[in-house]
Amino acid sequence: MFSALISLIFRLVLAVATVVLVLSLMAVAVLTVIGLLIWSLLRGRKPVIDMGRFHRARQARPGFAARRTSQPMGEVVDVEAREVSPGSPRLP
Repeated sequence: MFSALISLIFRLVLAVATVVLVLSLMAVAVLTVIGLLIWSLLRGRKPVIDMGRFHRARQARPGFAARRTSQPMGEVVDVEAREVSPGSPRLP
C-alpha cells in the first residue's frame, strides 16, 4: 500500500515536470519567433523563411525520384581531364 502511494506520487511528479518542460519549450519558441518578427520590423526588412531546406529534404526521401515525372537529361559531354599545377597561368 505504501509503495503504491509512493509510485503514484512519483508518476504525478514526473507528469507535472513533463508538462512544465513542454510548455516552457513552447514558450521559448513563441518568444523567439516574436522576437525575430520584431527585429525584422525594426530593421525594415521582410522576415526570410527558407523553404528550400524542406524541398531538398523531400527530394532526398526514398521514392521521391519514382514519383517525379521523367524529364529528358541534358547532353552528355566527354572531357579529357588534366592536372593543373599551382604555377600555371590562370584563365582571364
